[in-house]
Amino acid sequence: MPTISHKYIKSNVLTGVWRIDEDEAGLREILNKPALPVFSVMQRNLHWLASRCLLTELLAIWGHEGNFSLERLDSGKPVLTHPRLEISISHAGKYAAVAIGTERAGIDIEQISPRIRKIRSKFMNEPECQLLKDDNDLEWMYSVWSAKEALFKYDEEGALDFREHLSVKKGDPGYLIGQIHKGRKQLELLIPCEKLEDYILCCAYKK
Repeated sequence: MPTISHKYIKSNVLTGVWRIDEDEAGLREILNKPALPVFSVMQRNLHWLASRCLLTELLAIWGHEGNFSLERLDSGKPVLTHPRLEISISHAGKYAAVAIGTERAGIDIEQISPRIRKIRSKFMNEPECQLLKDDNDLEWMYSVWSAKEALFKYDEEGALDFREHLSVKKGDPGYLIGQIHKGRKQLELLIPCEKLEDYILCCAYKK
């Protein structure tokens, strides 16, 4: 059986994480839907199927049984048209993560890897860099990266520069504070942030 966790981060926002222990055939059997797509890359099949399995579970918890309708905008943003709920999807390695609710939230999961050192200057600003313990503080680098991915998914307009328009700082234990600041737009969001094995999971939502 799959390993599933779920929790309400607000009364109207439900999140879930699915650990992909199944093979592709197992996920297709769990989902049990006709005419499922097949992608050329095996990992994409696993991510796609696991996220839909998880979405089915979350919708059942929400009280919606039966089929759902999930579409994608030209921007790539997923839209849940039936039932009419906000949705955000992320996947990395052996995990898939989903957030649904009556208000927007952005969810992101990242697998920790040393390669992030090479690109940190592209997404971390000076105050964020000052919070690094040392050059091996990959957990903080990925916390910032994942939090900013969650902020980007939360924002409806897009076209955000991670270094210039997004900022992250530490809040209460287990939480980050994220800011979107572009032109007249000034938003502050709460971001629960947790480590799962060698993964970082963040979800951004309005306080």
